[in-house]
Amino acid sequence: METVSTREELKAAQEAKVKEIVVVGDLAGKLKKAKKVALLGKVALAVLAATLGVATFTAPVTGGLSYLAAAPAAALTGAEIAAIIAATALGVSLVIAVFKDYEEISFENGKMTLRRKAKS
Repeated sequence: METVSTREELKAAQEAKVKEIVVVGDLAGKLKKAKKVALLGKVALAVLAATLGVATFTAPVTGGLSYLAAAPAAALTGAEIAAIIAATALGVSLVIAVFKDYEEISFENGKMTLRRKAKS
């Protein structure tokens, strides 16, 4: 089990294939919101990438994403603006990778526990 509180720590834990990750602090809240984006279908993700731009999709935004950019993406994908902003702040590709490999076990008191999915 590894506890993470930054995007970099989360990425390192995911890449190291840690069995269980405990996400704490502000990162836990952002990841919870961003989960909705990770669950979008391929078409919606393509629309999101096209609307926000590939650079925003693959790397986190340094200054945050404005509602002006998020609103069209939300309208086209059906995702909430808050989820799009949270996912963009963390890096959409990281959010997708985390929820592809991990399932959320619990979220309470600003702490999210993720467990690596068993390979079938």
